Amino acid sequence: MCLIAIAHNASKFPLVIAANRDELYARPTRPAHAWEDDPRIIGGRDLRAGGSWLAARAGGRFAAVTNVRGVGREDGEGGPSRGLLVAHFVRGEVSPMAYAQSIRGSDYAGFHLIAGDRGEVVHCSNAGVLGNIDGLFAISNAPPGTHWPKVDLARDFLEDAISRHETADALADDLLQFLSTSRGGPIEREVFVALPQYGTRSSTVIVGNLFVEQNYGPGGLREGVKRQLTLT
Repeated sequence: MCLIAIAHNASKFPLVIAANRDELYARPTRPAHAWEDDPRIIGGRDLRAGGSWLAARAGGRFAAVTNVRGVGREDGEGGPSRGLLVAHFVRGEVSPMAYAQSIRGSDYAGFHLIAGDRGEVVHCSNAGVLGNIDGLFAISNAPPGTHWPKVDLARDFLEDAISRHETADALADDLLQFLSTSRGGPIEREVFVALPQYGTRSSTVIVGNLFVEQNYGPGGLREGVKRQLTLT
C-alpha cells in the first residue's frame, strides 16, 4: 500500500482511514474478507506470503503497511514479508507501542507501519518507532524524512471530507472517489497509480465499524463491485 491517511481522535468519527495499496498486478491477492482463521478480522490477503497490507479487527485494532524503496533489506533478499507485520499485530493483544518496539527493522525490506487500537496509534519504520499519531496524519512510500506532495493532498482532503459529511456511508463514498482519481502527475503527487504492470490494486476506507473496499486491475479498471463489510 502506498498511501495511508488517518484521522485519529480528530472529529465526530473517532477513527477514519483512507488508503491505497499499489502493487504489481501479477501478485496474487484476495480482496477484503472476514478471515477464516479469525472471523473478527477483515482485510485483504497476499496469497504469496500470507500477510496483509491493511486489516482491522472488531474492537478497533488495525494495522496498515506501505513499502519503502532503498531502506532495510532489498526486495527479494529473503526475510519475512512486510505484510506479516500487519497480520501478526491484528491477531495479537500487545499494545501498539510494545509491538512497534519489538520489531527488528533490519529483518524486513523497507516499510512504514501504522498500528493502532482505540487507545493509541503508532507509526514505525525500519528505523524504529517514529511517534504516536493523534489527529490528522498521512504517509506514502517515500523514505522517512522525504516529503511527497500526495501526502498533503490526502491529509487535506481527509480533513475537508470529514467536515462535510455527517454519516459514515457518505464519508466513505467521498474518500473512495478521491482515492480512485488520477491526477496525471509524477509519482510523488499521484494518488491513483495505473502503470502497465503496476498500479493501485485496492482503495480502502474504514470509518468506525464500516469497512469499504474497491479493487482494480491493469489500467486502473475496476474489478468487481465495491465491497462493504462491517466489523462486528
